Amino acid sequence: MSGKLEEFNWELYENNYTGGTRLTVNPNIKGVDSKTRVFNHEPYAQELFDLYSERSTKSVRKDLTKGDCVTVVEIPYIDKDRMTVELLGGLTVDIDLNREKRFVQIYGYQTPEEFAHVLANPEIRKNFVSSGFYAYVIESSPSLKISLWQGHIKKTKDEMMEQISAPSKAYRAKVLNANRGGYFVEVSGVEAFMPGSLAAPNKIVDFQTLVGKEVIVMVEDFLKEMNSFIVSHKKYIEHVLPQKIAELDLNKLYSGTVTGTSKYGIFVEFGEIFTGLLHVSKMKDSTLDLFRKRIFKPGDAASFYIGEITKENRIILTEESPEEKKKKIDDFVQANKGKSLEASIAAIMNFGVIVNVGDITGIVPSKEFRIRKISTRNFVTGDPIKVKYLDLKDDKISFELDAPIKKFEPKEKEE
Repeated sequence: MSGKLEEFNWELYENNYTGGTRLTVNPNIKGVDSKTRVFNHEPYAQELFDLYSERSTKSVRKDLTKGDCVTVVEIPYIDKDRMTVELLGGLTVDIDLNREKRFVQIYGYQTPEEFAHVLANPEIRKNFVSSGFYAYVIESSPSLKISLWQGHIKKTKDEMMEQISAPSKAYRAKVLNANRGGYFVEVSGVEAFMPGSLAAPNKIVDFQTLVGKEVIVMVEDFLKEMNSFIVSHKKYIEHVLPQKIAELDLNKLYSGTVTGTSKYGIFVEFGEIFTGLLHVSKMKDSTLDLFRKRIFKPGDAASFYIGEITKENRIILTEESPEEKKKKIDDFVQANKGKSLEASIAAIMNFGVIVNVGDITGIVPSKEFRIRKISTRNFVTGDPIKVKYLDLKDDKISFELDAPIKKFEPKEKEE
């Protein structure tokens, strides 16, 4: 029998030999690649192939070289200051956690003992491994030496490099120091630089106020000549601002810091990422008096409500509470229904003309003027106009013209 087996021409069989009994490939086996064929048709064939495949993928890697960064797939053992990790490929390595204090601390643990105590829980340890961490090969011969800290740094730098062209992630950065150009920060163990112009949405008055604090940043660039990443808090703000603005509460009293002034009012920063304008028309008399005397300066405190958020996500602030505003509008409507009112033009928009009647602001819709398009050629800011109360919707007043006007001719320029 053995003689016949030795005489069997396997080469001829592999080349589609059709004479006599031949083996046939089992087409029902899952997970087979183009170079593998399974001829077993027994009920346990799939299970046997799976066992073979798992053993093959876990074959021990012997080709690791200095500088390699390998995924840790399991922590078979951990106790106090020692840990055993299994690397992708099957190698297991013992680690002295006292040499990995920075790695332990980057995950929020003060000591190796605390780290080991928490990860002694099998479920927590499994989740920690699943979150992904890496071993950096320091030496491959004569014995393998790895560093989890350097593995973390290598992977963080690789990820940050990818974020330059495809920004999708924000990082917490610890501000270490400052110079005249900006800030030296640490992002998950990686040192980076944040220019002063990218450190806030507005001009920073005192650079030292950020030192020692944490800010959320996104990666802006990498400068080869400095061998440093450039990060930006401003980029993060621009990224999240639309969503965060939608969460603002129009009924809440906010506090903020004055960042500057203009002839239109006071710019105020609040909630770490927002900047709003407290317009002169939205100030109380006492605040308006101080503003006209140029008392306000950067760094001053301010309290206010959110008066309006424009379609362009500009935030208009007001010192008037929602209750005060509603009462003032209701009183105005009750007192002025049907009356002819003297108004002044405050702004010219495509959809109508914004007018002020005393301290009440409203709009005369464009349909009232019976012209195709409203422009600054038709009106001049500050011009008087007679209106009547028309409608109140969502605390916004609409006016109609006191007398119908068939057509507005463009104003002629004075010589």
